[in-house]
Parts: sequence; structure tokens; C-alpha cells
Amino acid sequence: MRINDLAKRVNVTPRAIRLYEQKGLLKPQRSTGNGYRTYTEHDAWRLQMIASLREIGLGLNQIRKLLDKYDQGDTAEVHHDLEMQRMSMVSKWVELKYAIAMTDELIARLEAKQGLHLEDLFQLAEDFKHQKGHSAWQDKWGFDRIAGDYDQSAPLFAAGPFISAQEYEAVLEFIRQWVAPQRDEAGLDIGTGTGNLAGKLLATGASMHAIDQSKEMLARCRDKFPQLPTKLGNALSLPFLDKQFHFVVTAFAFHHLDEAQQMLALEEMNRVLKPNGRICISGLMFDHNHNPFQARSDKHPSDRSKLLEWFHNHEFITVQHQMNPWVHVIYAVRKN
Repeated sequence: MRINDLAKRVNVTPRAIRLYEQKGLLKPQRSTGNGYRTYTEHDAWRLQMIASLREIGLGLNQIRKLLDKYDQGDTAEVHHDLEMQRMSMVSKWVELKYAIAMTDELIARLEAKQGLHLEDLFQLAEDFKHQKGHSAWQDKWGFDRIAGDYDQSAPLFAAGPFISAQEYEAVLEFIRQWVAPQRDEAGLDIGTGTGNLAGKLLATGASMHAIDQSKEMLARCRDKFPQLPTKLGNALSLPFLDKQFHFVVTAFAFHHLDEAQQMLALEEMNRVLKPNGRICISGLMFDHNHNPFQARSDKHPSDRSKLLEWFHNHEFITVQHQMNPWVHVIYAVRKN
């Protein structure tokens, strides 16, 4: 093909094609006689890939690096880079979604009161500040580094010295029994790690999905459960649309969020939950009248009373189980 033929084929202007050549994204052959560019089917595929990546917001430098990795056969890194791009997009989308909802509330107040009071403006500012936390999570525990050894010492990595191997397995089994998935129900495991909980639920016939922020953890999860769909992501910006899942579970991941992030994570779980859906959370928890952890943990044990209060305020029915003095399980069913 000549450049005009290629432009028509992919619906891209010749000017854009020349720009991509200048940036090193396209490298067409040249005729030995007259020096004209000639393009192959592979060039058409490559140009379509460039156009698609541009549409989702990638810059030319990002695209060149991706294509270089693809040319070198490093599809795993291409996969990871695209997942990182998706995670960034989801985070922005979630924040924007909540911002629109808060703006609608402010408009409604304005229409109802025919004016805005100081407390309205203060609340709007505080709500916006609160919702900015959807992209604030950081891995302080090095999950990519420990992924290879995780399954050999899963209880220790999951909850430190506060749980035994037998109790760890008992918690996963407890969640499975409480959630009791019906065949083909859609479930989501947040912070799946190497998939130990998701695998148990998958075996019941549930249609499971799993997310984790660690690409190395997900790589091992995919090796163990190739039939389990996984995505890179975290609890603060779930990479799913609203009302997709019959149940959401998370085992020993919640205490890797600080208190404010835990509240955001609950909002995200509720967002992706179907009507009458279930949520089950296990991890390090304490009663607000007595915190046995103090400085004994590098994690963020949950104030159980605050979690239960959130569920109550959002019309969930809850039950709870204490596995030992430090580890608890909360099961919540939404009333509507």
C-alpha cells in the first residue's frame, strides 16, 4: 500500500501517519527505485493499534514504549502497562462519578432553599477532599517482592503474628460458608493475592472476578486459577461498573487501608453490589473501647464499631464472628 491507501484503510490522515513515522512508531519500507514508502498489512495493524491507544489517552512516547516491548515479545509488560493505564482511568472515573453526585446534591439544595448556606459550601469542600482519596493508596508492604513466597507463609503475610495457619484456613472457609454462593452468581474478591479465597468460591460454581494492586500476585493467581478473570486495581477504585456483583469479599486486605480509606472502600463495594447483595470482610479488627494492637502491627486494624455503623447507616443487616482476639469476620446483607 501507498500512504493514501493506508490512510483510507485505517481512517487516519496522511499527516498523522508521517508524524508517527517521525516519532519512530511506524517504519515503512522504501522502494529501491523511487524511494516511495510502501506499507504492509503489519503496518496497517500497527497504525490501527496506535490510533486505538491514542483514543484511550496514551501519549506518543507511551505508545512507542509499548510497541517496542511488543516487538521484543514482552507481552507481559504490555499487559501490565495497559492495566496500569486502565487503573488510572478508573480512578479518575470513580472520582468524577462521586463529584457529579455531590454536585447534583448541591444543586438540589440550591433549588430547595433558593440559596446556599455556609454549611452547604463547607460540606461540599469536605466531600470533594474526602473523595480525592480514591487514588491515594500506596503499597508499603512490598507485595510484588513477597509474591513468590506468599503461599508458603500466607497467614504470616496476611495478618502477621495474629493468626495461625489453621485459623487462616478457617477464616477462608467461614467466608465461603457465610456467602454461600449460588451457581453462576457473580462475585468479586478484592485484594485477592494469589487467589486463595477466590479459588474456594470459584469451586462452588460462582462466577468469580478478582482484583489486586500487585502484578506479581496476580501472575501467581492466574497460574493457579487460569479460569479466574483478574484485573489490576485496588479497593478504592474498583474497575467495574455499578451493580455488577451478587457478593463482594475481601480477606486480610482491609487492614492494608487506613481508616479513611476503609470508608471509601465500603462505598466502592456498595457501588458495584447488586440489590440485596452481600459483603464479607475479614481481617484485623478491634472494639473501639479496647485496642489490643497499639504499636504491635504495621497494618491498620479496623475499628469494628465504625464498620458496623457504616453498614447500619447504609441499610445492611450484619452478623459477625470473632476468630481470635485480633481477627474478626463481618458479613453484611443489603436490605434492598
